[in-house]
Amino acid sequence: MKRLIISIIVIFALFQILGLVWSSKGQSPSATFTRLLEPPQYRLTNPYENGYYYLLGFTADVSLDPAKVGHEMWLETTAGQGTQEFNYDKPGRSELQIQLPIEQVLPSWSSKNPVREFRNMHAWLQTVTSHDHILLARYERWLTMPFEDMGFGHRGTPHYMDIFAAHRLYVAEGFSHETSLGMQRLKKDMQMWRNVLRDATTIATKVMAQVVITDDLRLLSTLLSLPIVDKTVLAMTPNIAPPLTGAELSFRWSLQHQFTLGVHDDHPAESLTTSEQWLTSAGHLPTGAFRQIAHPPGRSFLGSILQTRETWEMYADYYDAMIRAGETGQSTLPTVHEITGTAIHTTVGNLISQNSFEPDWAPFYNQLRETDARLRLASLQFVLRRPSPQTTVPNRLAQVGASYYDPFSGLPMLWSPTQQKIYSVGKDRYDDGGDGSFDISVPAITSPAPAPKPKESRTTTPINRTNRR
Repeated sequence: MKRLIISIIVIFALFQILGLVWSSKGQSPSATFTRLLEPPQYRLTNPYENGYYYLLGFTADVSLDPAKVGHEMWLETTAGQGTQEFNYDKPGRSELQIQLPIEQVLPSWSSKNPVREFRNMHAWLQTVTSHDHILLARYERWLTMPFEDMGFGHRGTPHYMDIFAAHRLYVAEGFSHETSLGMQRLKKDMQMWRNVLRDATTIATKVMAQVVITDDLRLLSTLLSLPIVDKTVLAMTPNIAPPLTGAELSFRWSLQHQFTLGVHDDHPAESLTTSEQWLTSAGHLPTGAFRQIAHPPGRSFLGSILQTRETWEMYADYYDAMIRAGETGQSTLPTVHEITGTAIHTTVGNLISQNSFEPDWAPFYNQLRETDARLRLASLQFVLRRPSPQTTVPNRLAQVGASYYDPFSGLPMLWSPTQQKIYSVGKDRYDDGGDGSFDISVPAITSPAPAPKPKESRTTTPINRTNRR
């Protein structure tokens, strides 16, 4: 009898599931669902002028055009419904790939006086391999190209580690000649990657932009924390690192990209791409960050595919709420459970809700705030090097304006007189005294207030009244 009852319950549940799946057929999708699947509006008509394709083919053989190789790779995935990874295994596509571990690429970047190290490397930079010279020339070419992220709806990514190596080589080579050239390249590099951050349609591209921007900022912060700062650095630093704009902070397209992948891909990748693995490490993200936002195949407790229209409408509401939360600057992100509430009460509904996937976007939102905090801190380092009538550092940090306040607390950045650092409280929102393990801190040297001008002594000259008319 017990087995019979269990069998009846299982059969009943199966019919309920099948009925739910069938019931979704023929239903018109909601306006929210349809809108989230719409791709971005693209402006560039010539693919060979798009920097995105150039990055895809960045490591192609010297005899090949990187943009043409990248476009060919993209077309291959488009023909296959745009969900598989880009194929770098064909001959000639990875000929210039960097073989060194990334930490061995210009380790002097993280030295105490990187510009001095770059100058000492000048002779070495003149004798680097033709391989490196080609990557450097290609990176310079890419910096002049318009960029539209064509990765929307595609699972593959460019080989970002090779591009990162070329970025360091480009900036360091400039400083090896003269500081002004290095600063010009640093500024140009940061501006280009901020454009990429603004226009990114995939989360991988958005993370890569932040990795390079953060790398540039670490170099700039090191230069601004030297006891004696090169006058050229001080002259070229103003306005080099303004806070992130609303468009740069937006996750709209990254969210729509993940939603599109989830809807169209019944067989998502089982493991991270090579670029995603590298981005996780370089961006200091949790190990499973990319997996925590990638929708797995929806399966019921019976193992059957359970991706109904109702399920994806639920996720459409969730992603729409996430987009609105980002646009309004909410400090906490909504969850699937909060959006769906208790609307589903049926047995099958409970099965769906218990097995529903809960994307975790918090690491990516925190990373973006950290990037914003580093930009503000670099600007404040420059501000503190200038003489000011304010007598204390906290007063100076408070009077720069809310645009340069801590994005995690909404309050002025903090000052540690013992460590001589200014800092953000970071994602945990606790003041740890500038400890770099928890807070986001940079060294800061403060210029004293200018000495008051001595009062000029006035001598009274007698007026010769007889000469007055």
